[in-house]
Formats: sequence, structure tokens, C-alpha cells
Amino acid sequence: MMYTGFGDRFQDDYRICLATSKNLIDWERKGVVLDEPNKDASLFPEKINGKYVMLHRRYPDIWIAFSDDLKNWYDHKPILKPIPNTWESARVGIGGPPIKTKDGWFLIYHAADDNNVYRLGAVLLDLEDPSKVIARQKEPILEPELGWEKEGYIPNVVFSCGNAVKDDTIYVYYGVRILS
Repeated sequence: MMYTGFGDRFQDDYRICLATSKNLIDWERKGVVLDEPNKDASLFPEKINGKYVMLHRRYPDIWIAFSDDLKNWYDHKPILKPIPNTWESARVGIGGPPIKTKDGWFLIYHAADDNNVYRLGAVLLDLEDPSKVIARQKEPILEPELGWEKEGYIPNVVFSCGNAVKDDTIYVYYGVRILS
């Protein structure tokens, strides 16, 4: 599991960290994975061509990186960038782990426009070379519509950090920030 670690050792006080578990109850922290301010990352659920693959964000883009040991990451490069004058014009970020399909790696991601409205989008990455984008949904797959999505402490946000697959259905869980 990738997570955001916070501490006071850095001026920008957050880093991508890794923890492992065999039962999803007991976790072993492995520590900082990327020694740069970054709080948006996900691992692919299996090795690709014998390498671990991670998606992360170097603002404002989604980047990909590879590793042989989950410690040293190399070949960082952007694979998904904001598109000017669209629902994803300001920034894009990972929404959860990619899902393997027969056609490619399906990735749900979040994006914000110039008015800071967050929506979810979908992209398909190549199975053998996930740095290649095969297809990108032009319209969002989820956007703020309900009152509790449009109002609150941070309005106009739907933001996912995960998904689950059961049978042929993808379940996307997402959060909003409302006032109590």
C-alpha cells in the first residue's frame, strides 16, 4: 500500500511511503519511497516485464516510474497531463490502483479544472508498456451533482483514492468534505 507520510524533517512535509501486509490487518511500514514532496501514488497490482510499476504525481501531471526492489525508482516520466480549457485543465492525479483488463490497464483518476472543481475520469494504459496511453475518456465519469458534493467545507469535489472489482463490476468509493 502506498500512503502519504507526514513529518517535520522536510520543508515540504509529506512524502510517498510504502507499507506491506499479508492479511490487511497487520502492516509493516517500509518507509519513504520517493524523497520529494508528493502525496499521490499507487502501485500496479502485479509486476510488468519483471518490474514494479508506480504511478505518482509530479504536479500537475501523472507520472510513471519503475523499480526492481520497491526502493529505488527510475525512468520517471509523465504519462497524463492536464488538457487546457476542459474539465481537467488544472491538474490530474491517481484515483486508485490500475485495474487489469484484457484490453489494457484501466485507471480511474481525479482532475480539477481552473475553478477547482474535482471530477473523476478514466484512461486505458497499454498492458505491456503502461507508459503508453491507449484511450482517454473525453468527459468525466463522475462529477459533483448532489448537494453534499457541491456544498461544504471544500465545495464541488468528488475525489476517489480507490476502487474494488467484484465479478464484472467496478466499485468506486469516493469522498467529499462537508460541514458537520
